[in-house]
Amino acid sequence: MSRQNLSHSLGNLPVPVRFGRRVLFALLQALSLLLILPAGNAAQGNIVIFSSSPAPVYDQVARLLKANLNEQCGDLGAECAPHQIHILAQEKAGERVVIPPNTRLIITLGQHAGQLIHDLDTGLPTLHALIPKSAYEQLGGGANHSAIYLDQPISRQLQLARIIIPDPHIGLLISPLTTPVRERLSAAAAIQGIPVTYRDVDDTHRLGPLLKEVLEESNVLLALPDPTIFNRSTIFNILLSSYHNKVPVIGFSSAYVKAGALIATYSTPEDIAHHLAETTRDFLHPGTGALPDPSYPKYFSVAVNRNVARSLGISLPDETDIIRQMLEDNKP
Repeated sequence: MSRQNLSHSLGNLPVPVRFGRRVLFALLQALSLLLILPAGNAAQGNIVIFSSSPAPVYDQVARLLKANLNEQCGDLGAECAPHQIHILAQEKAGERVVIPPNTRLIITLGQHAGQLIHDLDTGLPTLHALIPKSAYEQLGGGANHSAIYLDQPISRQLQLARIIIPDPHIGLLISPLTTPVRERLSAAAAIQGIPVTYRDVDDTHRLGPLLKEVLEESNVLLALPDPTIFNRSTIFNILLSSYHNKVPVIGFSSAYVKAGALIATYSTPEDIAHHLAETTRDFLHPGTGALPDPSYPKYFSVAVNRNVARSLGISLPDETDIIRQMLEDNKP
């Protein structure tokens, strides 16, 4: 019944009943507003960004990610914008983790955070970040789980090795955590004719002698994001031994380059947050609702220690030129 017909019918009613048509009109107007509201509001939910500690890097990525999501979700309108973004951190070990109700996606930052959410077995779509590929694979993944790895793809590591030395011979120190990396790297390097020497470090007390053997047989040492081998207790001795043997080190972070590695390709918090925001936006896009396959960081940076380069007699292009060269090499 149209509003005009309804008004005409109400006009014949007794005054006490006619008085109520104002209320009825108000209800009709409210109903019409509800009918034209975007359907995405009905799907409003929570996005949880969870880290296992208030470490500065986790806090930085979380806040950059939230800002990126708020900016990028504007393009999706109601399908994305209404979601509430919660930044959660486990302040103390053993502290209970509470996921808000109506959560559509959990984003974990760090290996320990990924393990905690995995153990909770929430059944919710989960996107892991700042976690090595090997550690993510140990979690077992799942149909509604994915990751943006902490480590860089092997192709970038091989590119850096060739940029440093025309005929590289890569040296590796491997723990049980990074055994799969050795296998993938050795296979990729063999295709390009790059020899690889490695030693399995089952006992960290033998790290020194094993490092000496690797440095004697290689001309570039590739450091992996493996906390068993490359940590605060070992970093100085590894870099110092490599330097004395005139073997440049390819690191995995800008901090490692500052400490004495020659070069590193890595993803900054801005790079990771940007990639996470894009993945989340695509997940929330109407008709998608699925996470992509795990992947290496899409965006990356390069850092060079010029003092180490001069001491080793290695001439390197500007960082921007190195990145440009790497991107050009990857074009089909």
